[in-house]
Amino acid sequence: MNVDCHYVFRALLGAPSECGDAGIVKIDHDRCFLGLVDVLGHGKRAYDVACFAQDYLDRHWTDDLVRLMRGLHEHLRGTLGAVAAFCRLDSSTGELAHVGIGNITVRMLGPRAFKMVSRDGVIGYRIPSVKEEKRIFYPSDILVMHSDGIREHFNILDCPGLLSGNAETIAKGILEKFGKQDDDASCIAMRLAS
Repeated sequence: MNVDCHYVFRALLGAPSECGDAGIVKIDHDRCFLGLVDVLGHGKRAYDVACFAQDYLDRHWTDDLVRLMRGLHEHLRGTLGAVAAFCRLDSSTGELAHVGIGNITVRMLGPRAFKMVSRDGVIGYRIPSVKEEKRIFYPSDILVMHSDGIREHFNILDCPGLLSGNAETIAKGILEKFGKQDDDASCIAMRLAS
């Protein structure tokens, strides 16, 4: 299975690239890793912490998801803190694993719509025990991860035809249509390429 993924973001303050959200997409053979981090606050300080988090994820993304979340928690101690969600798809089996701390929304869209469950907490301050959730990702499914800079409860029916596009079109469409104007915002979309 070929995986189509795309990450988009919009900064609230400062330069367009200075977003307090950080996204990572890594594809290696039949594994696809998606990570989204939303640092508390905005502007240059949040951007610096987001870069710090992204550096950690770039070096450790192949780790077990629970270990990765615990490691990020230790890595971000003494910073502004953050929330995050990670997903890993094994495209050879369709198994999708997820871990999340805080209010990163992770939704499956399509015939089997479903919302993944994240645990409350702030990475770098206090997190509960980290739990991994697994589901099967079917060819007709679309995974969307987004920060709280995008409305949590949007109705995809408000964007007719959006889900028929590729991952880039979906991620950009969600950010444009449902992004808030008072926060950094980011979105990752994943679907299987036809």
